[in-house]
Amino acid sequence: MSTPPASSAWNRLGLAAASLLLLLPLLTLWNLAAQSFAPKLAVMIGPKLSGVTEAAPPPVWSLLSFADGSLQKGVTNAISNAFPLRPLLIRINNQIRYKLFGNAGATDVITGEHAQLIQRIYIDEYCARNLAAFEPMARDWAAKLKEIQDFYTARGKIFIYLITPSKLAYMPENFVRQLSSCTNSERDRSGTLPLYGRLLKDAGVHVVDAASLIHGLKGKYEIDLFPAGGVHWNAIAVANAEDAILAEINRQAGSAIAPKLSWKYKVVDRAKGTDRDLLDLLNVLSPNARYATARVTYQPAKACDETPVASLKAVMVGDSFAGTLGQTLINDGCLSRLEGYNYLYRGLSAGPGYKTVKDRLTASDILPLRDADIVIIEENESLLPASAHAMEFYRVILGR
Repeated sequence: MSTPPASSAWNRLGLAAASLLLLLPLLTLWNLAAQSFAPKLAVMIGPKLSGVTEAAPPPVWSLLSFADGSLQKGVTNAISNAFPLRPLLIRINNQIRYKLFGNAGATDVITGEHAQLIQRIYIDEYCARNLAAFEPMARDWAAKLKEIQDFYTARGKIFIYLITPSKLAYMPENFVRQLSSCTNSERDRSGTLPLYGRLLKDAGVHVVDAASLIHGLKGKYEIDLFPAGGVHWNAIAVANAEDAILAEINRQAGSAIAPKLSWKYKVVDRAKGTDRDLLDLLNVLSPNARYATARVTYQPAKACDETPVASLKAVMVGDSFAGTLGQTLINDGCLSRLEGYNYLYRGLSAGPGYKTVKDRLTASDILPLRDADIVIIEENESLLPASAHAMEFYRVILGR
């Protein structure tokens, strides 16, 4: 008697499942071995987990580690990390928790209204703003920025201090519940940036306040200038900031050495890249990236090689917000020789693709920046004043 087709299919499925169960221990052993000589050869089932994590140290094989339990814990962690189904199981678990309870798999990612995501560090910073404590520190930092500026302007160079916006400061209304426990006042939270602007003006610093610019554009477009699933500004915000930077370059140069941009945008409902960086950190099985964001296209008036600024050496030292801006400045703003220094020492990016060309920089890699023609120091408003990368730049360049 022949086996019914449906029964045959179930038999094949059962055989495949049994084979997988038998294969899993072998794959786990393989992954444990591969971790020591070729991690890329490890076999994992399911999409790779997002987020930067440090590998756990290997177990220490000794009587002492056995006695205190650290050996057993290390072996357990190593086997768990080597289990081939780990990425898939984590995503399934995170999907269930997020769908049923709204709990994010990433402990530092918070869900606000309208599925807006934010990192806890931004809430902590926003709730810690204090005008009385901020003013003397900001006044001191403004004086140091003026010293950097004087160093470059004395050499006939262009210096720009760039402030980028914080998503939470742009849309606090989407995180009312999270902000309800803030101990500071609304004046502390909303008054920091205007106060800082006055102090920079009094100090004579050449500043492009893209944070105030973007906050002021709220409601001017049909979409927000920060995407729901991302912490960084979207392409429309970047384009507006780029306009302001190029205009400041021309103002300081005394002529139109940089192009005046012409650009247009369209709203799309498929997020990618930095428009979904926090969404990816959730590590769910089926992330919903169908929310409004923008694509911007530029129409250059002339080729970049016909633009004077293209021949000038430009550098931008900043955080991740500078990273989303660098490639656009190179390709559309004609700062063709721009080099981006991520948090100063983390990595150097350059070229049309804004790829990392060197990691783990040292002070000796920074000293040549003294000779740059255009220098942009970027700080996000959530790091003000005197972020670590900007203060270190001050120390290295001026030898303080």
